[in-house]
This record gives sequence, structure tokens and C-alpha cells, in this order.
Amino acid sequence: MRDTFRSRYNDAAHDNEHWNEHMETMSREDLDELHLRRIRRNVEYAYENVPFYREIYDDAGVEPADIRTLEDFNTKVPIIDKPELMRIQREHGGDPFRGRDPSGAEHHLYRFQTSGTTGEPLQEAITEPATKAVGDAWNYGFWRCGVRPEDTFYFAFPFGTFLGFWSAYWGARRLGATVRSGAGQSTEERVKDIVNVDPDVVVMTPTYAMYLLEKADEMGVDLADTSVRLTVHAGEKGPFVDSVRSRIEEGWGADVSDTYGQSESIYIATTMNVESGGISPVEPYYYSTVVDPATDEVIEEDGARGEHIITAHIPTAPGLTLRYRSHDIVEMYHDASDVYDTDLTWKFFKGGVLDRTDNMLTIRGTNVYPRAIEEIMTGVPGATPHYEIHVDRESGNDRMTVKMEADPELDGDGYPDLRDELRAEMQEAVGVGIDFEIQTPRSLPRYELKSRRFFDHRDQA
Repeated sequence: MRDTFRSRYNDAAHDNEHWNEHMETMSREDLDELHLRRIRRNVEYAYENVPFYREIYDDAGVEPADIRTLEDFNTKVPIIDKPELMRIQREHGGDPFRGRDPSGAEHHLYRFQTSGTTGEPLQEAITEPATKAVGDAWNYGFWRCGVRPEDTFYFAFPFGTFLGFWSAYWGARRLGATVRSGAGQSTEERVKDIVNVDPDVVVMTPTYAMYLLEKADEMGVDLADTSVRLTVHAGEKGPFVDSVRSRIEEGWGADVSDTYGQSESIYIATTMNVESGGISPVEPYYYSTVVDPATDEVIEEDGARGEHIITAHIPTAPGLTLRYRSHDIVEMYHDASDVYDTDLTWKFFKGGVLDRTDNMLTIRGTNVYPRAIEEIMTGVPGATPHYEIHVDRESGNDRMTVKMEADPELDGDGYPDLRDELRAEMQEAVGVGIDFEIQTPRSLPRYELKSRRFFDHRDQA
């Protein structure tokens, strides 16, 4: 069976850099025509089959027949947000999918939930066709980054109730690659497994990639000497922070690929070139726009920074996603080939996800996004990518304190100088004072999934 599956990839396909050349090189006009056809189909389906959408569209005075152009869709169809999905879930109690999922429980292949770190988790259901579609979305990036069916994936991921890298696993299966799961293993066991199994690709968060490097160093193992040639990440900005990327590249001796996902829509934007400095939404399955967070008006200019609004062309997962507010700030270009040397014509997010609209702080009258300061502070000699941002409130203003681990090679006597240099760098770059507390190496927590970097104490003040 396995050889039969692999035989579908003949030599010409194996050597082609494209997973689907036609879809990857379509003109913007043709891509937008494709988006419009699928959007019109899904809006009509949602209106007829999903009570949640019928309610909000009726309230907005819009019907499916009103959507004749993408401009109609972007100006007439309301944006939805996670609190609305949570409201529907609470209203239906014992059946959390009723009212927003048109597929029906009998078609659910998997059930997941969001992490719930900010409150009650949102329940999510995935059908079999959806797993194939989102797996296919991952494979566009895998293939462009040189991954082929004969390769082996190692997943440093617990495979719990959080969707996370499950979707990457579906991609690896669809590709025909070998999969080794690191679920249930300790970090030390995972280091040993990576050495013994000889994987080509390791899938993990960037924070955990650095923790594995620390653990390997303690064990006397050099991960750069292993078979790994590509590390695949998601969940954090890390790969687009120079200090983090270089640490992973050098420590693992591998290329670094990033992916941006939203579990509410199983959205995927991925690295299509490891040197590109950004990611592309997989346009056969997703339509992306950028809006002004203050007005919700679509911004058409290339290079504009705004809030990413997601529409997924996968009607069976998880529920329909039509104009979903991601709260993610991106810098979008309409054609990747205008930004770097590629024949890819999809949209492009330079630097990946830059920050989140719901993380903005006002410090002494100045708006500050926590992620925006990450690259500045981790570029200071003696600083590391291991830090926590703590925010409290004083006299009506937000106050930020950063706890940062020092480089192990920095002597404790140098901590005051590092603190002062970090303060000075941030004052110059952002224009406000930020306090720093220097921590000893490996004193802050390490995480398998998304690292917890932001701690908001303002409600406790």
C-alpha cells in the first residue's frame, strides 16, 4: 500500500518545486474569481443551513444574492468574532456545535477545543473532508521547503485536545511520509528519539525547539549532527525574530519554516520559501483581507499593516468561517513574487504575525505592542529569547516589566549593565521606559506548546 501510494509521485513530480503548480501560479484576477465563486457558494449555504449566520446576516440586512463581487462581500457581510461563537456555544449547552456547525455530529471525525487560557474553551469539530483539505494546505509549504514522501516527520507535540499540530500530522499523512509521534515522552526522551529515529523534519513550537537544544546540551548531544534538515514551527512569532531564528538554525543545523494557524477556522498560512522572511496564506483554501482595526474598512494598499480577517473555503470545518476577526496584525502584500524571488502569486505576510490587537498597551500615553519589542530586546548582547512580560496599572497608565533570562555566558556581575542597556534600547526604540528584571539562566518556565509570555495583572490592581 505504501509503495503504491508513493509511486504516484513520479520523478518529474518529485523534482518539481510545486505541490500544485497551477494553483500556486494563478494570476491575481483568476485567484480572486476563484475566491468569489467559493465565497458566494458558502454565504448561500451558511444563510440556508446555519442559524447563527442567518441571524447576523438578517440583522445586517444582507442576503446571499447581494454578494456579487468581493467588494460586496468585504463591505456588506459583517465581521464575526470569537465571543459570538462562545455565545452560541453557551446558548446550546449540551450540544455546543448546534447553531454554527452545518455538518451534524454524525459527520465529526475529530473533536477539539481551544486552549481556554483566557476563559471557557471553544469546542471545535472536524470532518474527514476537512482533515484532507487542511492537510493539503500544509503540504503546499512542506513541498516547497523540500519535504518529500520518503521523509520522516517527528512530532514533539502531545496530541491532546488542542488542535495545534494535529493538522500538520494530517498533512504528513496525506503526503505519504513516515510519522513518529513524540507524544507522552519527556524532553530527554525526545532528544534520544530524534537521535535514534533519524527524522528529516521536526514539528514543534519555536520555544520548545530552544528548550530541546538546552536539554540536548545537558545530555552532551549536538542536535546539529542529527539527520534533521527542517524544523517546522507555529504558535509564536519566534522564526521571524532574528536572534530566535539564528539560534534554531545554528543549534539544529537545519532550515526553519513557520506556519500561522487559527484553530477556530483551521486557517493555514505557511512558509513557501525559507529565505522569504514571511508566510503566505494558502489561497486555494483561504481568503485573507486586512482591515483598519479602528474602522473595519478593508485596506487595499500593498505593505499596509492591519488586522487580518479570515474566510475559509472549507465548509465542513469547524463550522463555516466567513469574515472572522483574527485579532492578528499583519503586513500584507497581494503578490509574493513582488516581494521576493518566486513564481508564487499568493498573498504574503511579511514577518508573519506582527502582533495582536488585543495585546496593545498604553504606557505613559504611548501605544506599545508587546511582540513589537521582542526583536529589539533579544538583539541586545547578553539577552536571550526567554522572557516574560508583566503588565500592571499605576495612576491610570499601563506599566510593563520584562523578566528576561541572561545568557549563560554572562557573569552575574554583568546583570546590572544588561538591565541598563535594555532599558536604554527600549527607551530609544519605543519612546517609553520599560523596567527589566534580569533572571538567571533556565529559571523561567519552559513550554511544549505556546509559551506563556504575557501576564496581565491589571484586573488585580
